Amino acid sequence: MPDDPSKLLAVDTGLVLQTLVESVLPVVEGRREDPLPEGIAAVLEAQEGLAAVGSDRALDYDLRHAGYLARVVEAERFEPARQTAEWIPGMLSERLDRTGGWPEAVVDLCGELARGEPLGKPSPDDEAAKSWRVPGPGGHVRHFLARRTIEEHLREREEPVVDDPAELKRPWLYGFFVRACEEALPPGASLDPRS
Repeated sequence: MPDDPSKLLAVDTGLVLQTLVESVLPVVEGRREDPLPEGIAAVLEAQEGLAAVGSDRALDYDLRHAGYLARVVEAERFEPARQTAEWIPGMLSERLDRTGGWPEAVVDLCGELARGEPLGKPSPDDEAAKSWRVPGPGGHVRHFLARRTIEEHLREREEPVVDDPAELKRPWLYGFFVRACEEALPPGASLDPRS
């Protein structure tokens, strides 16, 4: 902190969020066609019932993929996002004991995290808002990035898919948490079901 408080700059939080979101979104969207490793693709497809999208499984998967890529881009762009969320390994280990495999443990944990996250803008002190507890730009940036991603993907649809677009945040969060869990796997662990 500067010695002279008069030298502090006022920051427009809305502008900062918009700038971050608008700089990350095109990178994520530009990677939509990039293939994912087979194990990651299988984990992204595994969890059912995250959003009421009816028969539009493509939209559901696209949002999961976008959430996953958003975390990848965060780590590329923001130094703090390169850290592992230290609370995830313990939760994954608990699930591994129950499920018997890393892919199943990740699916189970990410489904729980996505369902528990608030659909509205999460408060940093909300225990359910685990998006705040993953190192990086924070829960608000992730919330607005998810919302912008949803807007973009709905724009591509001719028919309305849901009454409230906020319902579609859960698939995006699921993908985001899949990547956060992948980062937290112990050495030698894999999401490839053949390993």
